[in-house]
Amino acid sequence: MQTKIVSQLDATGYFVGETVAYESPLEPGVFLVPAGAIDRPPPKTIEPGKRYRPWGLGWRGEDAPPRPEQAEADGQPPQPTRADEIRSRLSVIDEASVRPARAIALALANGEPAPQADAERLALLEAEAQLLRAELASLG
Repeated sequence: MQTKIVSQLDATGYFVGETVAYESPLEPGVFLVPAGAIDRPPPKTIEPGKRYRPWGLGWRGEDAPPRPEQAEADGQPPQPTRADEIRSRLSVIDEASVRPARAIALALANGEPAPQADAERLALLEAEAQLLRAELASLG
């Protein structure tokens, strides 16, 4: 099974990281892009203080909004924090885990081995989730 790297976006359409698209077992050459992701490689460079949005065939960097405490001091509504972005991505991972988990459970319930592609997908999603949960815990 082939894979390719695609770009995960947050709920507001900004790049939050890369993720993996797996080739469909039913349609060779067709890649299954995870929910909230787009079929585009991540930005080549990421500058500190910038956030990136898809633009044409590439990416447009914009100044990142001020930190929530600064925005509140300026009378602006708070912008999502890294913790908010992590929680959003964890929700996407939970949603993307349902189908492979269901396929594994159904196979096991029928006395069959777990489908390898689904087991691999679930393992990758869980590995990413563990990293994000550790980062979230380090944020306080």
